[in-house]
Amino acid sequence: MPAFADSPVDLIALQPNATKDFIRFPWQVYAHDHQWVPPLNIERKMFLNPRKNPFFQHAQVQLFLARRQGQVVGRIAAVVNTAHDEYHNERAGFFGLFECLPEAEVASVLLNAAQSWVRERGATFLRGPMNLSTNELDCGLLVEGFDAPPVFQSAYNPPYYASLLEACGFTKCKDLLAFSRSAEEPLAQSLLDAIARLQAQQNIRIRTVNMREFKAEVACITMIYNEAWRDNWGFVPITDAEAQHMAQALRLAVIPELTLLAEIDGEPVGCFVAISDLNQVLHSMRGRLTPWSVVRFLYHRRHIDTARIAMMGVKKRYRRLGIDLMLLVESWRQGQKRGICRGEMAWVLEDNRVMVRTLEVIGAQLSKRYRLYQKNLL
Repeated sequence: MPAFADSPVDLIALQPNATKDFIRFPWQVYAHDHQWVPPLNIERKMFLNPRKNPFFQHAQVQLFLARRQGQVVGRIAAVVNTAHDEYHNERAGFFGLFECLPEAEVASVLLNAAQSWVRERGATFLRGPMNLSTNELDCGLLVEGFDAPPVFQSAYNPPYYASLLEACGFTKCKDLLAFSRSAEEPLAQSLLDAIARLQAQQNIRIRTVNMREFKAEVACITMIYNEAWRDNWGFVPITDAEAQHMAQALRLAVIPELTLLAEIDGEPVGCFVAISDLNQVLHSMRGRLTPWSVVRFLYHRRHIDTARIAMMGVKKRYRRLGIDLMLLVESWRQGQKRGICRGEMAWVLEDNRVMVRTLEVIGAQLSKRYRLYQKNLL
């Protein structure tokens, strides 16, 4: 083992069609971690395929592997997102899909490779982890909340990753928060009464999405999302192609009863999207999709008792009407009917005081913290 550790680390820049080792490497990192849930191999292949994932239409991505004596010991993706630079008038570089054995030298080689690659393309800083942008659900590095298993599409990593990044000169950029609440604990009757009065006064209708018109409903939610989030830190407008691609990938996770639209006089003004914690089923599949595993998946999916609130937004000119609370209250009601025992709301920007306060009002508790790191390259 010492001889292996003392041997040099080789860095390999992968071609887009050579992702097998990149996808399989996490099995080494999490071999003895019983909370880790392997993603489906076929889904990861499609995600990293520039011909399948519309994100690549406005971004450049380079995958790197670190090897020692022929064995993979780490991986990273370097990203330059033209859509981000144009929206924020920045020259940004990002890194993501970072996985590494507990070796400082390996982390340094990987992060230096990402820095050099984005700097060559004009980036003035490197930020991450982003997998591969803020429009994905699994942003940030988990730094608090290791005692609870990750819900579907949440970031998860060993605790030592933070020290590896910090040793390479990366510092905190922004924290993303997750809140949790038991669906079995009743909401305060005074809150329910106040929300009912507000909803009646404003003639606000809350409805569930029509899964038979899935594509049109996704387009509607995309429009609300892009308007509601446009002033948020790090936001990048999601294209219609990206939204439809993501929605199709998550379709089996979407809970129709907990995917809501708020309307005023027929105009969609707010949205709420919840997905099942498919990790409860995927954990036993170990990344493999077989006929038998599909049957088990479809059966056990009906018994999942946890939901993740993946998105909530209200158009700017309709805020302060309590629509966010109306959506949360209706989701709680629907969740009880569906047999949902717990809800996790993630992620929320740490300085989004309005949303943090809204979640506190319904009794949600801070449960996890994800951290984005940054390093200036000038």
